[in-house]
Amino acid sequence: MSPLSPERYERNHIRDCARCGRRAAKAANWSDGPICRTCLHKAENTHGTCPTCSTDRLLPGRRDNGEAICRDCAGITRSFSCSRCRHEGQLYTGRLCTRCTLTDLIHTVFDDGTGSISPALRPLADRLIASPNPKSTWMWLRRPYVRDLLSNLADGGSAQRVHQGGDIGIQSLLHGSRRQLCPACLPPWLRH
Repeated sequence: MSPLSPERYERNHIRDCARCGRRAAKAANWSDGPICRTCLHKAENTHGTCPTCSTDRLLPGRRDNGEAICRDCAGITRSFSCSRCRHEGQLYTGRLCTRCTLTDLIHTVFDDGTGSISPALRPLADRLIASPNPKSTWMWLRRPYVRDLLSNLADGGSAQRVHQGGDIGIQSLLHGSRRQLCPACLPPWLRH
């Protein structure tokens, strides 16, 4: 199949967003019209009490006056529920919410080679999983140097090597992550 010409792409995919009025690629088409990716992202992260049905949940829809309402009241058929925990919000790979995606990444990064989190790093892993901003923590853990250092810490045999040869990496890890890390959760030799 040949690639779309710019004119055909414009005709098939570009719309004026019903929420912000910006001309952009359509990310969704809901009862209030085509929605751009920016407005979709905002809708996927708007929680509160629906003024129509009085339930506390995700409010991606809009009334005619612009007031946020739940997907059921707005007639949106798309599901925003995490396939694991059922939390409504922005979904990622496997239709998982941010916290479940973060939990999977932490289990991968902190794996000590046995398929479970290293006992020495369990307090740190638990603190990261409970982060008040799971998306920020998830993005931080996706950085290659952070993943490499934490994976090396999880592997007990290389922890001393990380300490001896990775002081610059550890300092940059700690410097950029004061909000995510709790010094008391780190191994004693890393708290300096």
